[in-house]
Amino acid sequence: MSKRILIVAAEFPPVKGIGRLRPLKFCQHLQALGWECAVLTVEIGDVAPIDLETLKEIPLGVQVYRARLPKPKAFLVEQVKKILRRPITQSSHTSTISTAAQPADEPLRPLGGMIEKAMAWWDHIAKHYVLIPDDLLLWKRSAVHRGLEAIASFRPDVILATAPCFTDLLVGHALSARAGVPWVADYRDLWTGDVLREWVPKWRQVLELALERHVLHSASAILAVSEPKTRVLSNRLGGGDRFYTLTNGYDEDEFDAVTPEVTMNGPIRVVYAGRLFKNRRGYEIMEAVGELVADRPDLKRAIRFEYYGGIEPEIKKTIDEMLDHFSIREAFHFSPDVPYARSKALQKGADALLLIVDSGETSSGVIPGKLFEYMAAGQPILCIATPGATTDIIERGGLGWSVAPGDIQSLQGILRSWLDSGRPAVRPNRAYLQQFERSSIVTRLSEVLSGVIVSDRRS
Repeated sequence: MSKRILIVAAEFPPVKGIGRLRPLKFCQHLQALGWECAVLTVEIGDVAPIDLETLKEIPLGVQVYRARLPKPKAFLVEQVKKILRRPITQSSHTSTISTAAQPADEPLRPLGGMIEKAMAWWDHIAKHYVLIPDDLLLWKRSAVHRGLEAIASFRPDVILATAPCFTDLLVGHALSARAGVPWVADYRDLWTGDVLREWVPKWRQVLELALERHVLHSASAILAVSEPKTRVLSNRLGGGDRFYTLTNGYDEDEFDAVTPEVTMNGPIRVVYAGRLFKNRRGYEIMEAVGELVADRPDLKRAIRFEYYGGIEPEIKKTIDEMLDHFSIREAFHFSPDVPYARSKALQKGADALLLIVDSGETSSGVIPGKLFEYMAAGQPILCIATPGATTDIIERGGLGWSVAPGDIQSLQGILRSWLDSGRPAVRPNRAYLQQFERSSIVTRLSEVLSGVIVSDRRS
């Protein structure tokens, strides 16, 4: 008899972010192992960016339950517009996952400016003092309501909540408590102490750690994507035998049907597929290229770095200053976010793929999901990262080159070797990389989930 799992995942198609792939691939491979899968996620358009083409990725047979994300700010803006009968704009803040932007008209001055300031103030207050642990907190109520409906009709044996968003864990905990179904917490990033959440003030770190311990106390198993993260969670949440490491993974055939987007007889093309934001910047690249072309101006046309996914304004400002300072604009190309299908074509057609890992206190345990997508694309990887789990995989897997943040000299040496040889080239260690094939990883997940179900039925 098949077993049933309900996965709580705000990041799920058509949400485009890399975080959607873990729950998506869980569904795909669990089905192959005899599981029936359902997913509880947000309504289409409630979380951005979206790519409707990714809806085709959802395996047949997966039941998707969607719950609305309330947007009180957007409602308030619309009411003010109606009252004034004149257009105003609304501001937005950057976050790990952002709610879909509302259309904005021309600002009303001076009243429009005052309203914009008020909205910006509300954004700040909401982000730092109200929406704890993250921007999807207001989704919890509707998600639990919809989740209980899903449980009543789908009757899962176990619930898995994957985070971020960390509100997913609150939902998984609440559904388990209300419905009496065991649940499993899956960490793609750490909740407290993560490098992308260093902005969280001390008082809130204390509050969130207490909340995390309370919520995770009821979890039957806790998963993380790297051994360092598993150790952090075990130490933080009380140890025991309920902690497991299940990395992200790749499917060897994932790019088989992709037609590479290539440029014949052109410069060496290095593609970065993703956003530049927070402490994911990669300024070393501009400095290394700038110093190289200062000695050899002809190299300016011999290599080209292409970025697809958008850049945070402050980072873009610094990059523009560096490009102008070194006079190397022609060696760099920046594009807004592109559809996922084109992103894959760009990756497959690149000469090398650039990976920038967030730097910070816990960065040694970070293994970006993008690394595994790059594995599947099959092109050499240039990684800027603090030595740790990611650099270890790249080096042992023969996937490319790793450079510590700020190590301009080593980066220049790598670029020189490419230019001297004509193109980057690697010899992957297939025997080592087999452990990261998704079928193997999800087989281990199935064993963990089955153990949770058996233990629950015995208790």
